Amino acid sequence: MRQLFHAEGILNRDFVGQITYTVCLEKPCRAMDIAMTFDRQHFSEEDITPEMEESVLLEIREKYGLSPDPCELRRMMLQDMKTEIHLLAMMNDTFIGCIHRQLTERHMHFENGLATEGCLPVDRFEGVLQVTVLVFNVIMDGTRYTLSVSGEEDQDAAPV
Repeated sequence: MRQLFHAEGILNRDFVGQITYTVCLEKPCRAMDIAMTFDRQHFSEEDITPEMEESVLLEIREKYGLSPDPCELRRMMLQDMKTEIHLLAMMNDTFIGCIHRQLTERHMHFENGLATEGCLPVDRFEGVLQVTVLVFNVIMDGTRYTLSVSGEEDQDAAPV
């Protein structure tokens, strides 16, 4: 497969939204891989400063009226809090897939009438592909993501 499109960006803490990329395919493709990666999904021990702990504790108190003990708060910050980003694809305004997995690297792969779980099989890709990066939560500034689309041209396709 050859790379048809590549984009990357940086998201900051508390970003929630959608970023849609539109790719006009030059030639029909018989197979496609849409890949997304991102970093900084969970806090590391080094990320958690006393100031950050106090800020999170204050936010939990204000929003939920709870005051977890320090050990529970640290456990929650390391295990429960996460950046959550998913991927959705449309081909010519028709849904072809959406994957919601807690992975920092994921692929939507379509080939030979088969597709990644959460996706619909597509025999031929032709026209306009829209890929949407669905961002539900970002916990740290400087969270990097990449998106790439690779395709295998359909050698049997008539010229467009």
